Amino acid sequence: MTAEKAIHVAMFVLILVGLCSTSAWASYTYLSDNIILELAGITLSWGVILLVLYISFRALNWDWWG
Repeated sequence: MTAEKAIHVAMFVLILVGLCSTSAWASYTYLSDNIILELAGITLSWGVILLVLYISFRALNWDWWG
């Protein structure tokens, strides 16, 4: 059970790091002129990303921190 939790946490961290670096790269590349639009884009994209992750993990019935 401990190894399974470690694998789940590692997957979660890797997904978040990958999505964070992708959104940061895209924001830097395409929105580097307007800081307000860049911050709004990062906030909106992370809200959507975390919502999708939450819904998909709930659909898989994974009990991560229980």
